[in-house]
Amino acid sequence: MSTVLNSLAPTQNADYPKPHVQEAPSDSLDPLLGNPSGVHVEVVYPSMRLSDFIGLSFNGNDTFEVKNGSLFGKVTFLVPVADVTLAVGKTIQVIYAVVRPDGVILSEILNLIVQPIAADKLPTPQITQASEDVLDLTTFDGGGDVTVEAWPLIAVGQTVWLTLIGTMVDGSRFQLNLLDGYIIGQQEILNGIALNIPQVDLERLKDSSELTLTIEVGFGKSPSQHDAMSFPVLRLKVSAQLETFEFIPVQSTSLGGSIDTPFLEIALVSGSTSAIVSVVCYPPAAPRDIWYLHYNDNESPPAVFAMELRLKSTYAKVSFRWYGQASLFEAYDKNRILLSSQRHPSVGPKPIDISFSNVGLNVIKIFPDHTGGSIIEIIKLTR
Repeated sequence: MSTVLNSLAPTQNADYPKPHVQEAPSDSLDPLLGNPSGVHVEVVYPSMRLSDFIGLSFNGNDTFEVKNGSLFGKVTFLVPVADVTLAVGKTIQVIYAVVRPDGVILSEILNLIVQPIAADKLPTPQITQASEDVLDLTTFDGGGDVTVEAWPLIAVGQTVWLTLIGTMVDGSRFQLNLLDGYIIGQQEILNGIALNIPQVDLERLKDSSELTLTIEVGFGKSPSQHDAMSFPVLRLKVSAQLETFEFIPVQSTSLGGSIDTPFLEIALVSGSTSAIVSVVCYPPAAPRDIWYLHYNDNESPPAVFAMELRLKSTYAKVSFRWYGQASLFEAYDKNRILLSSQRHPSVGPKPIDISFSNVGLNVIKIFPDHTGGSIIEIIKLTR
């Protein structure tokens, strides 16, 4: 049809009224009404002839099969759902052309409103590890699993923006662009979207802050986020009683000294005067850890080394990752009453998880059996 229109000079005529979309009363279309077969565009004009060639343009697409006029004065075009999908959330033009030996006549224009898909028909993105609108970072490792169900009218070539927004421990803005103009393929049509938020990124979030996960979809396959439609937003509260040591300076202390962090005080309470406790990056590119160095200096009798993690509140569970020497671990309440203890052998190169579950936990005391060094990573605190 476009070849015909380009070769002739069409004229617009009020005797050829605008087309009508059966599924769009008042010229406003719910795009889901055209799923899965498409929508029906009716062409009716009083002077229709059997010899007329009638072509349709829907949102600029004029490649539909040309139809002959009908004795009944009406012809109907089926517009596939793919064309409807490209127009979601837009006002588009629908027009037909009548070709006769004496020229081409254009109808009046239908300005068709293609409504956005109703919010209650669209999926909200989810983080699998969240429960009752809370993402508790102390309850899982391995990152957060994001899922988005396949939405109505999903199609290959649509563009997607998936963004995680929150607040970092130091109060600054946190934004992670999980998908940035990602192009939908057949896999997403079958299974929806699935990806993982790295644990190291989640551990940067501030306790009790709001975390939002947004998804925007370009139904018209535009590369511009400005043209995308917003889906319902996932809003979560972050529970992050989590000491990662990320926002405190690299520092060391020796016997009798301590290091202060937002959730606890780290103290070296007994041992050699050469022993130190440090907050370091090990290796240098990694997140910060407690590096606990203890030496006996051939003292006689040998020095008994002990480090304390003095919590600033009481907790029901405390856990952390441990690399290093065989050690005794003891848990106390705020009155220094022993709640429980456990012993673990030397560990390396992979860490083990040390965990205490006792109501009123306030102090963890660590006694290494031998000289050397040990590392503590990421202390998780659960009330």
